[in-house]
This record gives sequence, C-alpha cells and structure tokens, in this order.
Amino acid sequence: MIPEYLNLRRVATVLRDNGGYDLGRAEMNPVIFEEFIGYVLDNDLPPVIWEPFSSGIGRFHDMADEVGVQLIAHTLGPHDARVLVEDSTERGPECQIGGMLFHPTYYGSPPLASVGRAVGHLSTKDDYIKALKKTADFTRLSLSDDGAVCAIGRDYRVSGERVRLDEWYLDVFSRERGFNLAEVWMSEPDVVLIFRKIQ
Repeated sequence: MIPEYLNLRRVATVLRDNGGYDLGRAEMNPVIFEEFIGYVLDNDLPPVIWEPFSSGIGRFHDMADEVGVQLIAHTLGPHDARVLVEDSTERGPECQIGGMLFHPTYYGSPPLASVGRAVGHLSTKDDYIKALKKTADFTRLSLSDDGAVCAIGRDYRVSGERVRLDEWYLDVFSRERGFNLAEVWMSEPDVVLIFRKIQ
C-alpha cells in the first residue's frame, strides 16, 4: 500500500452520519455525496457530476438540483426518468464534468442490475478491475483540468476472502493512469478516496 494513502488515512476527515440508508443493500452514507458536491463547488470545478454506476433510483438528483449542480447518472437496471440507461464501461458522459462519484456494485455481491453485462456479474477480480479501469479512462477524458473523483471503497469478505476496495481503487485511479490521491474521508464502514486529475 502506498505511504501517501496511509498518511492521508491517518488524518482523514470523519463524515457525519444522519442515517437513512441501508448498508445491507450496499448503500452509502448520503453525506458523502453532499460533501463531494461541496468539494466540487469549493474548488471552482464545473458544476457537473457523473455517477456511472447509479442504483437507478435517482437518489442524489434532488440534492444536486438544490445547489445548481447537474448530475448525470447512468445505470443498466431499472431506473427513473432522471437516470440514463448506459453501460459506463463502454461509454462516458460525453461532456465536460467537474467530478465523478464512483460507487460501483461491490465485487462478489449479488448484482443490483438484472442485465448480464453489469459489473456486479463479473466473476473474477481481474475482470472486475479491468471493467472499472475502462470507466476510469472515460472519466479522465471527460474530467476538467484538475477535476475530482470521489471513490467509495469498503472492506469486506467474499467467500472468506478479504476484499479491500480502497486498495483496488488506488490501482484503478493510479498516478500512471492520470490521477493523484488528494484526500481521504471516513464514513464507516466506507473509506472515501478523493482523486484529482493530473494536468
């Protein structure tokens, strides 16, 4: 594990928890998205955020609309009218974005989408990471200069094997791939990694 990450994790901001979400359904603390909106706006990034792996229910659109941020959400499963049916491992947002919320279906968990090509259906770690790297490549192409990625990683077990999504995301959004780790936030049981695009 890279020392930079360990150092940032030691001084990580701990986010508040207002509840209203279900960890058993792999939902994240909504405060993470609220804080990320603030991060994008505070850093004068374009007020457009891409959510490539939306749950399909448009849960963050109201929050974004309240502060004048455009949220582009993609899904492969059932959705409401505000969420687009797109495969984010094959196509990006096709516009400039200031940020990207990265919260894909967790490896080894029951797929949330009923479509066979969803990342949740991938059976090996290598295939899973390869698919996520495709989405990261689309993100880099669409991100504004110094744009931000908010990647939510969880530490859990699949068939007795420990999965550290935070460590996997350090590979998906590595410096060699055009990203720099800027901050770490904590929202148990999740670790939030904030990456910035290298200009």
